[in-house]
Amino acid sequence: MFSVFSAVSIVLLGNREIISGNLFTFSKIVSILLDWRFIVSMIFALLTRIAFMMTNNAVLEIPKLAQSSTTITTFITIISLIFISVANYLFLEERLSLMQLFGAVIIIIGTWIMLK
Repeated sequence: MFSVFSAVSIVLLGNREIISGNLFTFSKIVSILLDWRFIVSMIFALLTRIAFMMTNNAVLEIPKLAQSSTTITTFITIISLIFISVANYLFLEERLSLMQLFGAVIIIIGTWIMLK
């Protein structure tokens, strides 16, 4: 759930209409705060935090992993990068270079090794 909530939140805020221009003018800040995409994104960001806590709690219950549950949960949630990248590709039409894809694969392999 963490990955899905995180991807939705980021895709909504990745809209070029929201993030373009000077973000630090009073009128732009008000405009962003009142934009439905920002509001929905914040709801999904809150759900992401709740999912993180639930995952951390579940890892804490595993004796072998309990000592490092928050760190391990952080690495587990790195998998959300895959969901976010796919969502950005599908909905924002963003593309990664071959080198960026290679880096992503290294992160995924490292996470898999750590959790073994």
